[in-house]
Amino acid sequence: MAQELKDILGVQNVASLLDEKQVEKIGHEAIDGYKADDTSRAEWKARNEKGMELAMQLTKPKNDPIENAANIAYPLISIASIQFSSRAYPNLIPGWDIVKGKVIGKDESGEKATKADRIQTHMNYQLNEEMEEWQEETDRLLTALPIVGCCFKETYFSPILQRNVSRYIPAIDLVMHYNAQSMATVPRITKKYVLYPNEIVERMRRGTFLDFDYGRAQKSIEGENEKPDLYSTADETKPHVFLEQHCWLDLDEDGYAEPYILNIHLDTQRVVRIKPRFDEGDIEFNQSRQVQRIEARQHYTKFTFLHAPDGGIYDWGFGSLLQPINETVNSTINELLDSGTINNNISGFISKNIALGRSKTGGLVEIPLRGFLEVNYAGDDLRKNIVLTNEFTKEPSAVLFNLLGFMVNAGEKLSSVTELMMGEQTIHNEPATTSLARIEQGQKVFSAIHKRLHRSLKEEFKLLFKLNAQYLNPQTYFTILDDPAQKEVDSSDYDPKSCDIIPTANPDDVSNTQQLMKAQILYSLIGQGFNDTEIKRRFIEALRVPDPEAIMNAPPPPPDPKLVLESEKLDLERSKLEFDMMKFGMEMAEARSRIILNLAKAEAAEAGPQLDQYIAEMNALVSMITKSQQMKGGGEATSQMPTTGVAAPAGMPAGTNGGAMMEPQGMDAGIEQGEIYTR
Repeated sequence: MAQELKDILGVQNVASLLDEKQVEKIGHEAIDGYKADDTSRAEWKARNEKGMELAMQLTKPKNDPIENAANIAYPLISIASIQFSSRAYPNLIPGWDIVKGKVIGKDESGEKATKADRIQTHMNYQLNEEMEEWQEETDRLLTALPIVGCCFKETYFSPILQRNVSRYIPAIDLVMHYNAQSMATVPRITKKYVLYPNEIVERMRRGTFLDFDYGRAQKSIEGENEKPDLYSTADETKPHVFLEQHCWLDLDEDGYAEPYILNIHLDTQRVVRIKPRFDEGDIEFNQSRQVQRIEARQHYTKFTFLHAPDGGIYDWGFGSLLQPINETVNSTINELLDSGTINNNISGFISKNIALGRSKTGGLVEIPLRGFLEVNYAGDDLRKNIVLTNEFTKEPSAVLFNLLGFMVNAGEKLSSVTELMMGEQTIHNEPATTSLARIEQGQKVFSAIHKRLHRSLKEEFKLLFKLNAQYLNPQTYFTILDDPAQKEVDSSDYDPKSCDIIPTANPDDVSNTQQLMKAQILYSLIGQGFNDTEIKRRFIEALRVPDPEAIMNAPPPPPDPKLVLESEKLDLERSKLEFDMMKFGMEMAEARSRIILNLAKAEAAEAGPQLDQYIAEMNALVSMITKSQQMKGGGEATSQMPTTGVAAPAGMPAGTNGGAMMEPQGMDAGIEQGEIYTR
């Protein structure tokens, strides 16, 4: 029965729209596809299961070549894996700042940078506080990754928790066809997981699962991996195994399959849920309104250690690379131990003609470690009648011992686990720079792996970015930002066209030593025209000091008391100078008024040569005052004379030598030049 896409997108469980036969057919096809995919990776599974046993140093009792023979597992893979994870974890998660915003395109107004800062603050809070499982799951992934070669993260929004979730999925529990090209194009991805009976009931009552009789669990994850079931068959709380398959189904029967998620109960092989893996905005139509493409939503992120040489989608780790060497080392050690055990135990043959206190039927003769056993025979007779098995066997072989050292050395080279890389000194009195250069060269392999992990982390953060754009709670967002000015901004901050999110970790800096060396070089550039604040910040971060922001955002230091005293003295001198200048200006104004008044009286009362004498005296006085002002004010005359002219005495025509009418403009010009009047 065909279904419309709008109907499919409008229900919680698409399986409720289908008839029983159609659901049953979908379930059988899904399980057949899962089994075919699992069979295609059988060789990879066997190789990695053996590698995991070697890494965990799991051994069984051994009775060959002797009873309770040695069965030691040398921790070659274990050491290599621990060394890698201990370097990778602090490098990928350097501290609180796990992600940082990145502006896309031009940003002249700075709006994109502000948006990127908000996203960075919010996502760092999510990864450190809200998604409380994220760091723990990442740590688990980095522990298993170097052994198996590839691991997965599942990232999704949980309607139950009302937040994003990102969990580690072992590669053994995520099934794809071994020859698949990529996770984006593979037609099926099947995850094995378990649910307890109560969890099944919760999902049925919430409407997430169809109602079905799940009974008592029969299969288990351990049984699926060909291991003994760890649960008792009578245990009613035994978890049930489910399959979650990302696949493509043509439910609308238009000739183009749509992406869905199937949940299948493995014991009953019943499909209990079908959910679309797309939304309305992910559908592309052609001009005829036919579906030409659907963008399937991806939930999984693949983390790669080393790509498989044969091109398979499942990658290689130390479990595959070091397995032959580790098994050779184990065999060599056990042979040396068995040889030593045989030669360290006294055994042999004794003639019946020699009686050493035994009964007639013979028996074991015990010789004390201290003291002597009395016998009635001479030494030559004893030597002739007793033959030790040590004469027919050899001591532990020196050749085997040399072979053991060669194989261990080969394994350490392959895994880059040398004494120097483990912090031990191999060459005495070696210069520090030489040791650092050797460490850097030895970490080239890890640098390449860290680049792959950096790329995978970026993909995981992009999935979180998309989930925030769709499911972000604005109230929680603003509470985290604690910025009332941004109340009008919502999930539209998560716009992939304006900003992106990337890991803060630098894949080129595998060790703390490399980061510190670069920071020291930058620190030597302070005061040479670079951004000194940024250089200091990076230097403090390279030191791995807790809470670097508290150091960077320290309050300014108190001023030097001597400098404060000198500043106050300068302020006092400046105030005194300003007062003197103001006083001088008042005196100048008073002197000018007096000069103008006296000149007006002289012009009114007297005429002739006496007026010329008064004018000359007045000009000399004004010139002296102006020069004094220039000396105090820095050479610039600031005196201003009134622009009002003084009239000539009555009866004296303007323009004559006897006291012409003084024009205001002429008088002002004369005063500006230091003269009161020019006849």
